[in-house]
Amino acid sequence: MERPVRVRTWVEENRDSFLPPVCNKLLHKEQLKVMFIGGPNIRKDYHIEEGEEVFYQLQGDMVLQVLERGKHRDVAIQQGEIFLLPAGIPHSPQRFANTVGLVIERRRLKTELDGLRYYVGNTTDVLFEKWFYCEDLGTQLAPIIQEAERGHVAVAAGGLLCGDHGGTAPEPDPR
Repeated sequence: MERPVRVRTWVEENRDSFLPPVCNKLLHKEQLKVMFIGGPNIRKDYHIEEGEEVFYQLQGDMVLQVLERGKHRDVAIQQGEIFLLPAGIPHSPQRFANTVGLVIERRRLKTELDGLRYYVGNTTDVLFEKWFYCEDLGTQLAPIIQEAERGHVAVAAGGLLCGDHGGTAPEPDPR
């Protein structure tokens, strides 16, 4: 059994792991995946998971963009607030500078796949989609986001990332 963790100390010791585009570091990765996410990580991709997700804002505020019943809407989660996202809801976390949030997910069944999806503007038309077995979002999302950047998403979406890119995505790879 592990010892209790001093959250603020752990976050400070791992702050350099909170780099765009995902800014995610796992604390526990057994049956429950407990991760901290820092900002900024303004993203245009939407994550889809078959299980519920818990969002708790430890420092600063965030906005969780969701697509629910065919409509885009923002869920503001302020410092000290907790939010339970129902299963299967496409969501895009928008984290601002100097923020830290806690996210708890469950381990996926071997038959479950997570999705990463980009939409055309505020429509429900899918521009890019990829499904994968998720073990660690912090390491698995970045290559998929980069794959999307190399495709048509960067041009069609008007830039994927903010944060360390000054508000726009890097130029797509011409390959």
